[in-house]
Amino acid sequence: MRQAIMTAPGIISLGETPKPMPGPGEVLLRIARIGVCGSDVHVWHGAHPYTSYPVVQGHEFSAVIEELGPGVNGLTLGMKVTAMPQIVCGRCGPCLRDDYHICDNLKVQGFQAPGCAQQWFVASADKIVVLPESFSFEQGALVEPLAVAVHAVARAGDVAGHNVAVLGAGPIGNLIAQVAQAGGASVLMRDISDFRLGLGTECGIVHVSNARLETMAEASRRAFGAAGFDVALECAGAEASIGDAIGSIAKGGRIVVVGVFGEKPRVDL
Repeated sequence: MRQAIMTAPGIISLGETPKPMPGPGEVLLRIARIGVCGSDVHVWHGAHPYTSYPVVQGHEFSAVIEELGPGVNGLTLGMKVTAMPQIVCGRCGPCLRDDYHICDNLKVQGFQAPGCAQQWFVASADKIVVLPESFSFEQGALVEPLAVAVHAVARAGDVAGHNVAVLGAGPIGNLIAQVAQAGGASVLMRDISDFRLGLGTECGIVHVSNARLETMAEASRRAFGAAGFDVALECAGAEASIGDAIGSIAKGGRIVVVGVFGEKPRVDL
């Protein structure tokens, strides 16, 4: 089968490797679509601190079950699926608290373990997430980043009836804004890219702001009036946006940091 291997930053080669076979408790997946995450781009540039080369990328994907390994129940051939990409120990404190995403021994497919940038991929059956038949393969590949957005908004608490600022309008920021708005919040999404803000508007986000053209305080007053915002989700990994959140949020507000910072930010408290 064909497989895409990043042999060094910025270098991807297509090679041939034997088609994998599922073992006990595993399923063989025929990969349909793969998403490209911001973290994948960091790997491309050699800027990901926890990835070594060579590496097979791919952790956001949709697929079809093609073969079941021994002992797999509850799944059938032809199912449209995705899968959780975390490989965890199940024994550490976070795992025992069901916080497996911060496992002390965490590996993530596409970074510290081989990903799915290949024609077929073997996954553990207990990691499989069955998709509705109505989902397109493109929608299926967005389930993993959507899960990031749902988790981030959940960390902010119940946002219904609250004014929420989303700082950063990339794919994760866009999804977070949609999740918060669907949860009953009034949302302002802010970025420096008119293109990304335009996509947000197309996705139904009512209030958008270009950070190059107005201050955070001005944008907040325009969107929310004197009440301002009491929830902020930083999705850009930018020192300026975390500063905007801290400087303009209402007293007693909640800030959730989602973005990954390339360098340690200086934060004025």
